[in-house]
Amino acid sequence: MKRTICQSYVTSKALVFVAGTLAQPPKAMKLDLKRFVTALAMSGGIVFGSVAQAQQITLSDFHNFHLSATYGNWDADGSQIINGGLGYTPTLTSGATSFGVNALGYGSGAYNFASPINAVGAYQWQLTFTISHPTGAQGTFWMNPGVDIADGTHLVHLTAANTAGGFLSYGNYTAGTYTIYGNNFNDTFGGPALDLSTITAFNLEMDPAAYDASQGGPGTPYEISYSSFVLLTQVPEPGTMALLGLGAGWLAVARRRTKGR
Repeated sequence: MKRTICQSYVTSKALVFVAGTLAQPPKAMKLDLKRFVTALAMSGGIVFGSVAQAQQITLSDFHNFHLSATYGNWDADGSQIINGGLGYTPTLTSGATSFGVNALGYGSGAYNFASPINAVGAYQWQLTFTISHPTGAQGTFWMNPGVDIADGTHLVHLTAANTAGGFLSYGNYTAGTYTIYGNNFNDTFGGPALDLSTITAFNLEMDPAAYDASQGGPGTPYEISYSSFVLLTQVPEPGTMALLGLGAGWLAVARRRTKGR
């Protein structure tokens, strides 16, 4: 009579299921099978743990940072009334640990990479910045400290997942440090998604919106400084393939011993 053997081994990280139909399996084979399953379960647990490790691609730490181009009220000429600006000349500060902007009204600036960046596998972007003005005493205002990324063919307008607006990076802001993030690289306006294999530039922008005098706000210059722009990606650690090979090796040994008997 044939007997069906069904065994499961559970670790905190992985479930390994072994099933088979054997005609009176030898005791030695059972021992080899147990050794193989144990090794595979252990390696599987480590593999799953390794894959879960997030790695970081730094697009900028903003150390001694300079924009490649400026637009609107972030641009010295564009900010002048004759050119459609609000008449307040912006101040852009490249510091040792951050990049600061003091401006009035909507403005933006682009940074072009010297060579394209391959970020295939990235699943999240994170932008960290500090707002000094408006101050806490002035209150909280609806604004957009947005960010876009280009892939050489088009610009993708990103939407933050942790702001109140659900559109670009609009939300309620006051003085403080923020890290906004998005869990995809789709375009807010419905354009093509970002090609992560060829990132060529990114664009920072600030729309003071409700802080602007035209919308009933104080209408005084805002101050924002940027300290980090990164992408998160999941990449298996070097030991992953070795661990999988260990499990396969145990299986091969178990089969040879069975045939030998």
